[in-house]
Amino acid sequence: MNQLENYLYDPAKCSLAESLYKALAVVAEGTLPPDIDLLVCFKALEQPPEKSLGDYALPCFRFAKALKKIPNQMAEELKRELDASSNPWIGSVILKGAFLNIFTNQKEVSKNIIPLLINGEGYKLLSSHSTNNKTKVMIEFSQPNTHKEFHVGHGRNVCLGDSLCRIFAYNGFNVIPVNYIGDEGTHIAKCLWAVEHYTGEPLTEKVENKAEWLGQRYVEANSKLKDADDEKKIQYNIEISAILKAIENKSGKYYESWKITRQYCLDDFSRIYNWLDVHFEHYFYESEVSVASQQIVDEYIAKSLFVEDNGAFGFDMSDKKLGFFMARKSDGSTPYVTKDLALARVKFNDFDIDRSIYVVGSEQIFHFKQLFYALEQMGFEQAKKCYHLSYGLVVRPEGKMSSRAGNSITFLQLINIVVDEVKIYLEKYKDEWDNARLEDTAHKLAVGAIKYGMLQADPNKEIVFDPKEWVSFEGNSGPYLMYSYARTQSILIKAKELGVELSLAHLDLLVHESERDLMRHLYDFNQTVLYACENYKPSTIANHLFFTCKAYNRFYNEVSVMKAETEDLRAARLALLNAFGNTLKKGLYLLGITPPEKM
Repeated sequence: MNQLENYLYDPAKCSLAESLYKALAVVAEGTLPPDIDLLVCFKALEQPPEKSLGDYALPCFRFAKALKKIPNQMAEELKRELDASSNPWIGSVILKGAFLNIFTNQKEVSKNIIPLLINGEGYKLLSSHSTNNKTKVMIEFSQPNTHKEFHVGHGRNVCLGDSLCRIFAYNGFNVIPVNYIGDEGTHIAKCLWAVEHYTGEPLTEKVENKAEWLGQRYVEANSKLKDADDEKKIQYNIEISAILKAIENKSGKYYESWKITRQYCLDDFSRIYNWLDVHFEHYFYESEVSVASQQIVDEYIAKSLFVEDNGAFGFDMSDKKLGFFMARKSDGSTPYVTKDLALARVKFNDFDIDRSIYVVGSEQIFHFKQLFYALEQMGFEQAKKCYHLSYGLVVRPEGKMSSRAGNSITFLQLINIVVDEVKIYLEKYKDEWDNARLEDTAHKLAVGAIKYGMLQADPNKEIVFDPKEWVSFEGNSGPYLMYSYARTQSILIKAKELGVELSLAHLDLLVHESERDLMRHLYDFNQTVLYACENYKPSTIANHLFFTCKAYNRFYNEVSVMKAETEDLRAARLALLNAFGNTLKKGLYLLGITPPEKM
């Protein structure tokens, strides 16, 4: 197998690695050490932090040590060989001490990259990765609780999970997107208890956002419990426990009420997923793994993994500084983490997955450390391929939101706020566009504004909820990127109306610095998507697209496309414009965004 088979997304680097390997063989005057091969040469070529330092940088220390040479001398000899190699990708090699800074030949870049981005083949280079093609990855995300509102924090989870699914699929993995719904537990019993005592407008089909209505009852239950005296608090908790028991026993009026209200919430969740264009291959439910979680405890008690400790069962994880892992409480119930054990076994055995990714907030970091270590001790090989993508909260300017406290912004409220902002911008088109187009454009802009707002920050960082900034058509925002895309389409449509066609015949005319800069951003697109996949960071794609758009705007302002000096140059610039538009659209797709074709 060719060592560089999985790196063809970077043809310049592959070619440079081959020339470097040959150069090293010449400098070594014989056989190279066994630890120096083509892949080592490929990985030795780095991308400098500043474009003024070249497209690739080569530190020569490792090779100097291997060949017993002084690093500066090693660099000089390699430069001589690379200069003499006649590699078409090499524009120039600059010697800087023990480093070589390599600038690629812009004509070779344009000739190789632009055709692939126009015909779409450039976006398939990562999907043919031989190992990834054999790897089944389950990505679990969203995980809302029924009987609570779907708030903006859930929105960040959905946007992250959906984007990860798209990114992993682009990189050739077999992806299974799944959701795990919290549809049982004390919070539901509290909600139904509050519903029974509620004297306001009842929950009927007329209520538009039923999950939000039920979430308000949950808040009221917590408030009532908090304000109650000790005697009433005991009475209330007895009543709530009775409701919980009825749901778990699957009988009686509370169970019937649970079924109806649960479905209301699931329907509301589906509306949000459809609005966001998010899809799941499978749904898991907490209520479906309750029995299995008890069975798994019994099974591993019999295998002596779980042992008794003051009436509870679990095992000591102090060797990993994770304390005591409690699989069953002293009252006989199983905590949430035990249900995750049962669910993980279903994932491994029934779906035969190789990797399991959980998109869950950073407050659950300890939970997943315990879970993964427990799975490892239970003998699941896949436990080593489990990953918790934690993310920071979405907060209001005044601080954290909480459904328990009732100060969270629901996701449906967020949608309405953003749609209203977008419609103000689109007001100027109301006499030009029909209503269907206005609604479709408003929807796409609103979805793009929300998703980009959720994804452009590093997952570990908190997001301060600011809908006006998200909807802005200037700066690092979804609408700014979507507008950049629409502008390219406008130019291409105008060219077509004038009978002007793009052409690949004269790409060597693209020599302006702004053209070089834009092409480099397009060239780096696949590398960026690969990095985003390896590091679980859609934010790197978002920010790369932003800087690509800035490079495009510089190109647009510094050179003329339709009024280029010659017809050949105009045709070449239209090709570059087309490649940019296609890449931006593909990148937005990986973020879950579909831009309008016209704005």
